[in-house]
Amino acid sequence: MAIRKEIVSSLVLILFGVGFLLYNVKYPIDTWANPGPAVFPLMVGVVLVALATWQLIQDVRKYKPEGTKESHEGAGRSIRKFLQRDIGEVKPLLMISVFIGHLLMVKWVGFFISNFLFVIISSKIIGARDWGRPIALSAGISLFCYFLFEVWLKLSLPRGVLF
Repeated sequence: MAIRKEIVSSLVLILFGVGFLLYNVKYPIDTWANPGPAVFPLMVGVVLVALATWQLIQDVRKYKPEGTKESHEGAGRSIRKFLQRDIGEVKPLLMISVFIGHLLMVKWVGFFISNFLFVIISSKIIGARDWGRPIALSAGISLFCYFLFEVWLKLSLPRGVLF
């Protein structure tokens, strides 16, 4: 059976999310009116596991063996074919560089502007064809972060020169 990168990445994300949730157990949740330090990591972990599980189900449902010849090949040959076929992919490297740029920008321009630009650029790298949806998504995520951290949790995010 050929190795499918979508299935493997979904399984890795599920394991990462479960490990994240297990590590989060040592922090108190407190109450919803006065949330403790475990609330946000709990939400992130649950969303990560749910989305990765959904992606795994979608990938398994659309999986079809590529043919009988490849199914008789060894695992080493399948891995070699996988690496040769996908060696030219540049998107993950671009995403890593954009993420590093985002982290470096937070200190100077603040979280909200850096995050706004990060979401737009990463949406375009992933394959968004127009500019409207990435800008709307970015604005929505920025507003969500503002209300979650600044209003509800009463935590201040890094402020920059502009905001």
